[in-house]
Amino acid sequence: MRAQADPLLPRFHFTPPAGWMNDPNGLLQRDGLHHLFYQYNPEGPTHHRIHWGHAVSRDLLSWTDLPIALSPARPGEGPDDDGCWSGVAVVDDGRPALVYSANHGGRQAAALAVAADATDPLLIEWEKDPRNPLIAGPPGELPVTDFRDHCVWQESDGSWTQLMGAGTADRGGAVLRYTSTDLRQWTYRGPILVGSDWRGAPEDPWTASMWECPDLIALQPAAPDGRADGTGGQARHALIFSAWHQGHPQETLAFVGDYSEGRFHPARLQRVDWGGRLCYAPQSYLDEAGRRIQFAWMPEARDERGVARAGWCGVMTVPRLLSADGDALAVEPVPELTRLRDRHEEIPQGAVDGARPASSICGGGLDIELELSLDACGYAEVVLDHAGDEPGSGERTVIRVDRGPEGCTIRVDPSHASHEPGVEARPVTMPVRTRGDADDPVRLRVILDRSTLEVFSDRRALSARVYPTDPESTRVVVTGARARVGAGSVWTMRSTRRAGRRLRP
Repeated sequence: MRAQADPLLPRFHFTPPAGWMNDPNGLLQRDGLHHLFYQYNPEGPTHHRIHWGHAVSRDLLSWTDLPIALSPARPGEGPDDDGCWSGVAVVDDGRPALVYSANHGGRQAAALAVAADATDPLLIEWEKDPRNPLIAGPPGELPVTDFRDHCVWQESDGSWTQLMGAGTADRGGAVLRYTSTDLRQWTYRGPILVGSDWRGAPEDPWTASMWECPDLIALQPAAPDGRADGTGGQARHALIFSAWHQGHPQETLAFVGDYSEGRFHPARLQRVDWGGRLCYAPQSYLDEAGRRIQFAWMPEARDERGVARAGWCGVMTVPRLLSADGDALAVEPVPELTRLRDRHEEIPQGAVDGARPASSICGGGLDIELELSLDACGYAEVVLDHAGDEPGSGERTVIRVDRGPEGCTIRVDPSHASHEPGVEARPVTMPVRTRGDADDPVRLRVILDRSTLEVFSDRRALSARVYPTDPESTRVVVTGARARVGAGSVWTMRSTRRAGRRLRP
């Protein structure tokens, strides 16, 4: 397949065998097996008649492709004949079920499918409810312009709550609440939050006109091993959503506050990822160890011609851990990723004044950890030099850490990462709360996988896409001024991509 031959196809981030992928859906772990469903077009790398792809893993690293879980009905024969859009997985009296958005004629409605055989550990076959759609459209109480995507959970009394993302004509985005006793008959209970209700600080992000992919989660501080720390007490909540405006994804945001009596009371608004639209539509789930794990969709930054040549479109982020960090939502990669580390090289400690020699190891998959201390107005750059044996002479991605009067920032600049025409290469910046001096260094984690780049620091994340001509030639160069390296390592990363992958009917 053309997609499998593309040198920029990631080797340990999840992608489908070929075609188009967008939102993660239906995330759950059952009997030790992680299930990842996703928005999928197996016919080509474009968004058209979306199906639900399906893959499973026991370690969050190696994934096995399974048959497509949901397919659109034939034209005119069902409420989802234009696509089975985003949704979630729940377990109803021991039987897994999928709640999803049925797309018909440009309008979305809530639909349900149940596992045909609840004893099948792979959950291969699914049966759509003959009563679909179960929520035919938005309520009449609000001037709703957009209506889709779901967050569903079972209450302690056995009843169900469903949240749906929405946009309004005059009040911005909204998240609407429904309740049910049987997962099938739903009663509208009003919004839990509407955009016009929020009066934040002037520097807060713009929440746009529609809130897609709502995900309401309880936040507990994380223990050092990533598990919930079991401190008990009243957990804060995060209402995660993707800001969408007039057909264009903007970025993923989260209100942090408290949810009670059917309303969300926000205390602050933050970015979930500082990469803008390049980390979008996330969904999370509790694994069997009690960890809150999140996947998100990384769209392409290639133009349509580049995508068509490649034969594939869309990749998942690495699985991430979510937890509370004071009054904020914290985001970190899962510790399982370190199992993929292979060849290792230390980055020498000491002062940085100019460019150091490039790392001797190179590869399209790299994991970099670096501790940096910066004097006033100091800076350090981690250069991913894609030119191989000729550092600095060709394509490169620059990750720059600056210390200014108000603290430190991390800037990812992909503007010279690719000679390929039609690539979006906008620099993005993430502030970090550390001062960056000797007593409070910046700890940086960089995960490169051919065309995907994820940067973590201060329990924050920034996603980017890069398209070097020869990603396997990437070496690491550290440069800067008035900066010191306290500790640093570079590892190459083993591939988890299976040979012989094929499209599933």
